[in-house]
Amino acid sequence: MEYVRFFENLGFLVEATPDGSDAFSCLAEKKPDITIADLSTPGFSPVDFLKKINESALSCHILMITADPVVEHAVTLMKLGAFDYLIKPFEMEQLDLCVRSALARLKIKSGPEPAASQTRKAKIITRNGDIQKLLALAERVAKSSASVLIQGESGTGKELFAKYIHEKSDRVNKPFVAVNCAALPENLLESELFGHEKGAFTGAISRKIGKFELAHRGTLFLDEITEMQFHLQAKLLRVLQEKVLDRVGGIEPVEVDVRVIATTNREAKEAVENGDFREDLFYRLNTIPLVIPPLRHRRGDIEMLALFFIQKYCKIDGRHVKGLTKQAGDILNNQLFPGNVRELENIIHRAVLLADSDLIEPENLMLDALESEDVLPASIQGGEYESEPGSLRDMEQKMIYKALDQTEGNRTHAAKILGISVRTLRNKLNEYKENN
Repeated sequence: MEYVRFFENLGFLVEATPDGSDAFSCLAEKKPDITIADLSTPGFSPVDFLKKINESALSCHILMITADPVVEHAVTLMKLGAFDYLIKPFEMEQLDLCVRSALARLKIKSGPEPAASQTRKAKIITRNGDIQKLLALAERVAKSSASVLIQGESGTGKELFAKYIHEKSDRVNKPFVAVNCAALPENLLESELFGHEKGAFTGAISRKIGKFELAHRGTLFLDEITEMQFHLQAKLLRVLQEKVLDRVGGIEPVEVDVRVIATTNREAKEAVENGDFREDLFYRLNTIPLVIPPLRHRRGDIEMLALFFIQKYCKIDGRHVKGLTKQAGDILNNQLFPGNVRELENIIHRAVLLADSDLIEPENLMLDALESEDVLPASIQGGEYESEPGSLRDMEQKMIYKALDQTEGNRTHAAKILGISVRTLRNKLNEYKENN
C-alpha cells in the first residue's frame, strides 16, 4: 500500500489491514497513536468504525481519506470524532502534515528525528533570478513575527516557500500546521481553526483543540485564504491583532503565539475589490508579500527540476533512471505547464515508472508534443511572437474546457490544474453559457 511505504520510509512503525472488517480488531490489538482509514477499503464502514471507537476505551486519532467531496459526509465523520480528513487526490506531503498535526496534539515525538527533519526540509530547486530574490527576501524576514502572503498559480510551490520560511525562523523546532481553507465548509473550518468546547453543537462530544492552538509558538499555514468566508475572516483578523482566540462554545479567551503564512492562487487585491476578501485582513496578512512566478516564466528550471524529481522517485520506487534524452528534454522545455511544478513532478514520476532504460524517452512522458494544446506555440518558443495571437478570451475558454475534459468534468481538479479557485471556474462557465 502506498501509505505504508511512504511512512515506513520516514521511519514510522506501520501496520496495515487490507480488509475493513478487520480494522477495529487490528486497532484494538496494536493500539496505534494514529489510524489512517481509507474509505475505499472493502468492507469498511466509517460510521460504524467511529461509533465502536467512541464506545470503547481506545484512544486514537483517526484520519479519514475519501474520494467523496460531499460536505455533509465530512461533517458527520468529524462530529463522530475523526481528527481530520483528506479528499482524493492529494499530495503525500499533505497526508504527512495531517499525521504530524495529530502527533503534535498527542504531544509525542513524531518519528525518528533525523529522518523526519530531512524529509520536512524545504528544498527549492532553481537557477531563476526572480526565485532567488524571493528566497533571499524570505530568509531576511523569516526570523520576524510578520505575517506573509504568498501569491501564485496552483502548483508553483507556495507551500514549499512557507516551509522554507518556517525552517529559517526561530520557530523551526515548533509545529508547522497546515489548513486548506477551501477544503472545508464554514461551520467545520471554524472548529478546525479555533477549536470547540464539549457540547458547543450537536455531536461535539468532547473538547477539540483547533489548529491555532496546535501551532502555538510555531507557524500556521493557511492555504487558499481568499476562499475563507467573511464571518471567519473577521474572527481570524481578531486573532492576528489580539493574539487571543475564542473556541466555538467557549467562554474564556485562549492566548496563542502563532506566525501566520497565508497563500492564494487568486489575485488578492482583485478579491478585495470584488468584495470576497476583507481589505483590513488583506493588509494585515500582506505585511511581507511574495509573488511566485509560474513555471512557464522560469524555463531554465525545467530540466533541473526534472532531474531532481527523477532522483527523488528513483529512490522511492527503486528505479535506476539517470536522466532524459535530448528529445524528451526538448518536449518538456516546450510545454506550457498550466499545473506548474506539480504537473512536471507528476509527469516525471510517471516517466520514471515507465522508462525501459536509464534515460527517459519521449514516449515515457506520455505527451503528444505535436498535438498537445499544452505545448508552447512554435511562434513564441524562441521568445517572440511571429504572428498575432488569438483573442485572450478564446484562449482562456479553450484552456478551461481542456482542463475539464482532462479531469472528466471534475471542477475541483480542473480548477487546481488551471491555478484558479472553483468559484472563479464556476463564474467563467456561467459567463460562457450567458454569451452562447
